[in-house]
Amino acid sequence: MTQPADESPTQRQPATPTWIGSASVPPGGSRRRRQWEDTLDLPAQPETPPRPRTLDLPAAPARKPQRGSEPQIRYVPVVPPGYGPLPPGYRPGPFPPPPQFRRRRRKWPWVMLFMLVLCAGCCGGSYAWARPWWVQYPASVNVEATVTGLNKVNDAASTKTAEQLRTALTSDHLDESGFTVAYQDTTDGKARILVFGATRFITSPGRDLDASLRKLGTKIQVQNVREVDPGALGGEQRCAASRLDGRSATVCGFADHGAIAIAVFAGKSVEPASAALQNIRASIITRH
Repeated sequence: MTQPADESPTQRQPATPTWIGSASVPPGGSRRRRQWEDTLDLPAQPETPPRPRTLDLPAAPARKPQRGSEPQIRYVPVVPPGYGPLPPGYRPGPFPPPPQFRRRRRKWPWVMLFMLVLCAGCCGGSYAWARPWWVQYPASVNVEATVTGLNKVNDAASTKTAEQLRTALTSDHLDESGFTVAYQDTTDGKARILVFGATRFITSPGRDLDASLRKLGTKIQVQNVREVDPGALGGEQRCAASRLDGRSATVCGFADHGAIAIAVFAGKSVEPASAALQNIRASIITRH
């Protein structure tokens, strides 16, 4: 039986060997045959991981945006690196629409309008408050002026009585000028009217008029003081029941920011006395 001859290492090589690389031939001379064991295998290169695949979804048919509607946004799923392919039949879930940022409305027109209204209100209120001051002050009195329906009399007794009453009116104030005058009704010769007062700067006409009527009550009877219409000249006007020289009378007074005066009407009631005082005031008071 014939034995097979010994095969060399090169003859025992596999039919299809796979080599990545070889090392150099060991020392020993070129006569030494290269052996199978002399070959050193180098480490294989690492395999590149497969690239993840994405599921290609059919694109939705493009729709023509309607007028006034928002454009349709298509969301395509994106697979991060390192993740495997999407499972078959995967569909992305409903995504919330992106936040719509509304354009901020300008506020400065409303602020400007509010400031204008506020300034107009302040200016209008200041004008309404200050107008009576510069309209009514300063003022002057002309006792020689003609008063419709009345005649001026120079009776010494009437003049003396008016002077005494005027001291109660003006004793506590720094008056610019004082005056007294007596009138007689043209229709009734017995009806006397005593008028006395002063011109000065008055900060509170109503308060000063009430204080003057209280002072006058220490000299003559004054009761049932009430407010009446001051007429076109404005200011404050009061009337009260009184008695003078044993006869019934009416006391009426007016005050504004430039003048204050009180009149005693003998034999007259409140209504005609109030109208007569407005007539006297409009005739003798002059505003500058």
